[in-house]
Amino acid sequence: MNPSRTRHTAAEAGIPINQDWPVMFVSDQPSAYNPLQGNTVLVVGDEQPLTNRVREALRANGYRVQYATTSSEALDLLKSELPDLVVATLLLPDMDGYDLLSRIRGNPTARYLPVLFITDQDELAQQRRPKDSGIVDYLTTPLDEDKLIHSVRAVIKRHTEHELDFQRRVEEVRSQILGLVQHEFRTPLTFVMGYAEFLQDAIDQGLPHEEIKHSVDAIVEGSRRLHHLVESFLLLANLSRESLPNDEIYPLDPGALWRECVTEVRETLDDAGIVIKLAEGPDPAIVFGVMDLLREALSRLLDNAIRYRRPGLRTIWLGVVTKPGYVGWIIRDEGMGIPASLLAQLSSPFVRLHQRQPESHGIGLGLTLVRRVAELHKGYLEIESQEGVGSTFTLWVSDQEM
Repeated sequence: MNPSRTRHTAAEAGIPINQDWPVMFVSDQPSAYNPLQGNTVLVVGDEQPLTNRVREALRANGYRVQYATTSSEALDLLKSELPDLVVATLLLPDMDGYDLLSRIRGNPTARYLPVLFITDQDELAQQRRPKDSGIVDYLTTPLDEDKLIHSVRAVIKRHTEHELDFQRRVEEVRSQILGLVQHEFRTPLTFVMGYAEFLQDAIDQGLPHEEIKHSVDAIVEGSRRLHHLVESFLLLANLSRESLPNDEIYPLDPGALWRECVTEVRETLDDAGIVIKLAEGPDPAIVFGVMDLLREALSRLLDNAIRYRRPGLRTIWLGVVTKPGYVGWIIRDEGMGIPASLLAQLSSPFVRLHQRQPESHGIGLGLTLVRRVAELHKGYLEIESQEGVGSTFTLWVSDQEM
């Protein structure tokens, strides 16, 4: 793909856009950093002059220091106590630093423990390898103690920020899941159990066909809702990976993916009298990605546009747009729109924006899944919306081969 090509906007693709709509990007704000005193650093290495200097410098700056001369000793120490940081020499008696790092990353308890390497291999290629191996930082010899302390402070600060932010998110999600289980799971489960028990009690009473059909339809609808919830949770868990599997990435036609999504819901569209207007840019676009994930994301955007349309409005615009470095799937509806005060909440799963609608069964997972699919494809989700007018969603992905 040519990142310098001319951008094809939504208007050029034939999709009407309200130019007064604000562009909103879903993002997360980092939590504040609170310095912690008495951080523990595990120093690993048998190079006595070097490791002695490291330990003395750390102690002089208020750090509690643990020491191991081999990788095996270090791994044994990690079983009993986790430090805030590991500082290791690259060359060790029993295994090199990369093997030690691999063992640490393979330990569920210590998987996210930051590791800083000290090495005399300062050639450019060797400096890249520690970064690519998952090491948070590295220093080269001869050792500069000021740089050492600066790096240790920076690494522990970042790690502490991430830990605090993670704890905050876990607490938020825990509270949201509790509310979700109480409402979203309990409601369809009550339908299923209630109507099933009704049929069980009335099986010998010769119920009219219409009552039996009504009860069965309610059971089926409740079961579908439960199935959709479970599948959404499983998909979100699967998307927690850090990158896409290389063997599932292929060149894809963005327009063809839109057409497939429309075909899947053709019966629903026809029953509701909804007209789909699909427009593609003048230049054919190709993206590299996982077809099933992208199709799932687009299907959820299309489902939202169908579900939350305003009465009497029956047009949905789809298109493929481009800008330097990105290809985007764009969808515009004439739905209820999203209040500006609620747009920021879209970054959190389990948030339902249309709770005033009793027939609304969404739990906010849809847009969370779409956003995560975009991130895995080196892109992002762009949202424009105006309450009472409609919304435009653009799923941007990188146009580069991954």
